[in-house]
Amino acid sequence: MTRHPFRWESLAFGLFFLAVVGNWAVWERDLLTPRELSLTASAVLILLGLIGIAATVRQTRPTPHTTSPTSEGVPDEEADPQH
Repeated sequence: MTRHPFRWESLAFGLFFLAVVGNWAVWERDLLTPRELSLTASAVLILLGLIGIAATVRQTRPTPHTTSPTSEGVPDEEADPQH
């Protein structure tokens, strides 16, 4: 079985869906006051934002490059036969 890379998008969507369903359940069962519910929703959105920032930073890191045998300072004989 092949292991697939972790997908941040799925985690973020799952947390968002859980927050929506949780808010609906809280309103239906009257588990939290409106103030507590707004603070909980704000905390979930902040958490999702931090996850998004972490995923963006992780994806934009430069990948290590291998150096080629000819560097920019050394001319290539095929490209410039005069040297």
